[in-house]
Amino acid sequence: MEKRFLDEETLILDSFRLGVQIYASGFRPSFIVGLWRGGSTVGIYVQECLQTLGVQANHIALRTSYRGQPHYQQMLADQGAGIRVHGTQYLLETLNREDSLLIVDDVFSSGHSIEAVLKRLSNHLKRNMPEQVKIATLWERPSFNATALKPDFVLHQTEDWLVFPYELSGLTQVEISEHKPWLVPLLDKARLTN
Repeated sequence: MEKRFLDEETLILDSFRLGVQIYASGFRPSFIVGLWRGGSTVGIYVQECLQTLGVQANHIALRTSYRGQPHYQQMLADQGAGIRVHGTQYLLETLNREDSLLIVDDVFSSGHSIEAVLKRLSNHLKRNMPEQVKIATLWERPSFNATALKPDFVLHQTEDWLVFPYELSGLTQVEISEHKPWLVPLLDKARLTN
């Protein structure tokens, strides 16, 4: 699978574009949930954009047990069975049926992480589960979707493995040197001091 390296400036601009797309649709979330790690970054920009446009939304990050590319194939084989969701207590205490919930992630691939979040919320909230739930993502990998879910707001589609600006895990020294050359002196200095 080809790796596509994304830069910080594009990530920020695309996150604001996603916020504008959500606003233009007429959807007004009362809660925004960013999925840690990448979705929380995107979620911050989306929330800031919507707030600037007059949408007041409660916002929080949730973490799933996703562990990166080395474990991705196993997670697909297990059909997401081992995905755990952490940090839902605030939502379980606060969400109501009348709320509108926006779940934000950087990439919608298998759909298992968002499916696990929705299942956990639905199982605990029961009748208090918001009637309006929408999914927003910068990138969708349609052929990898293993669920019945589909994002409501998407900017790009790809089949490549995406490497975001904040990711280092799983990269070779050559990939870091080639795609993140500014980082090499920092890592070298850290290794020397240890």
